[in-house]
This record gives sequence, structure tokens and C-alpha cells, in this order.
Amino acid sequence: MRLTLLLTLPMIAATALPLHAACGLDPAPVEARIADLEPGYSMVLSDISCDAPTVPAHVLMCDSVNFGDLTLWRMGRLDDLAWVYAVENATGQEVDHTDPPPDADFIAARDACTDEACLCAVLVDHTNGSLGGSSPYPH
Repeated sequence: MRLTLLLTLPMIAATALPLHAACGLDPAPVEARIADLEPGYSMVLSDISCDAPTVPAHVLMCDSVNFGDLTLWRMGRLDDLAWVYAVENATGQEVDHTDPPPDADFIAARDACTDEACLCAVLVDHTNGSLGGSSPYPH
């Protein structure tokens, strides 16, 4: 019994780590960058609905909201804002913030994720591509 408990505790502790530890990032710079972008892009919404998510990546994103660690969801929020910002900067024209053009390649990569590590990597990579040097993530 004691050996089973000793072997089980590290597994329980590992699965209980907060998401920001799994992503290896400090959420404060993410929130700061969202605060910078939000005033001009507040109408931009996520393409993910948490009403009844079925795609594993969407379930993971929504679970981050439902279980109290908003880091993954907030990373998604920053990416949504950053994408519209990047499109407008690239084209020199404002897009409809209530219906921005999707990035199909990014959505396919994100939706192919089945774990938090994959989502973190895809979100960081896409946000870095959208924001360049002003991204809060390491390049």
C-alpha cells in the first residue's frame, strides 16, 4: 500500500500543476499585451465556443476557464487580438472586428492539438508571428 501511494503521489502532483507551469510562461506579460490591444480590438471574439466543445483543443481551452486557470484561454485571447492587429498592419486596412478573416492554417494546427503543450506551442508561435518583437513570448 505504501509503495503504491509513493508511486501515485508524483503522478497526482504532476497532473495538478497549474497550466502556466505547463506552458512555462508568466501570465503577467500576456495580460499586459492584451490590455494594450484590447481598447482597439474589443469586438474581436474567439472562434471557439465553450457551450458544448467537441474538438479536443477546444475542450482544453474551455476547461482552462472552467477549472480556474485562465492562462491558456488568455493566450488564445491574445492570439485573436494579435491576428487582427497583424492583418490590419499588413493590409493597411481595417477589417470587420466582429467577423475578422480566419487564419485557416493556424486554426487547423491549433485544432489538431490534443494536449496543453501542443496548444501552448501553437499559440506562442502564431502570436509571435503576428506581433513580432512586441509579443510577450520568447522568440
